[in-house]
Amino acid sequence: MLPPRSNRIALCRFTMSNTEQVKADFDEIAGLVDSGASGTDRYDALLLSLVPPNASSVLDIGCGLGRLTQALAVGNREVVGVDLSPIMIKRARLTGQSDRVSFLEGDFLALDFRGRMFDCVVSAAALHHMNYDIALSRMVDLTRPGGRLLIQDLRRDSSLTDSIAAYSALAQTAFTRLVRTGRPRPARLVREAWARHGAKEVYLSLREARELADRHLPGARVLNHWLWRYTIVWDKPPAV
Repeated sequence: MLPPRSNRIALCRFTMSNTEQVKADFDEIAGLVDSGASGTDRYDALLLSLVPPNASSVLDIGCGLGRLTQALAVGNREVVGVDLSPIMIKRARLTGQSDRVSFLEGDFLALDFRGRMFDCVVSAAALHHMNYDIALSRMVDLTRPGGRLLIQDLRRDSSLTDSIAAYSALAQTAFTRLVRTGRPRPARLVREAWARHGAKEVYLSLREARELADRHLPGARVLNHWLWRYTIVWDKPPAV
């Protein structure tokens, strides 16, 4: 259900402004991070395991440098990655464009897919950049009947237990990075760019994420993860 017209006008102005800011932030980040280092890969294996094996077409919303997009392209599967940032998309195309993997620059809410739908739609760490209700409606429209929608996003802590679990996971992540790269954190300029971007963000709690899923995705599973993440798994009913 859409909000009243006056609220829709205000929302449109906010969304346009927010979109430009997000684009600028990720253009900056794209110029700083190494290939394959866009965001976190901690939950990639989980998302990949949740994609139906028979999915022949996948849309990756907020694909960044295309790390997950390329990992999704197994067998004869066709994968399309979409991102707001021109620099992210430029770098993704340089390293991952192929017959089965393609990248589109732009806001997926505004892009014209010419009626195309996908067997699986994936969105990782992107939903909080958009209006939740409008974005979920669009994702549902792009998911083929009988297909699957996978949404993973950041969440905020809502209890002391949440915080203890999250910071314990963060310590483990820092140790793993130290062993793998010789440093416990990303480079300073990368950290500062992410900090500037994150300072403007607001995340749902797990309860709010479940309420969002209940509004748009009846019957969806909502998975809670330690490191400030949740995942929504929803199977769109087949066409009658």
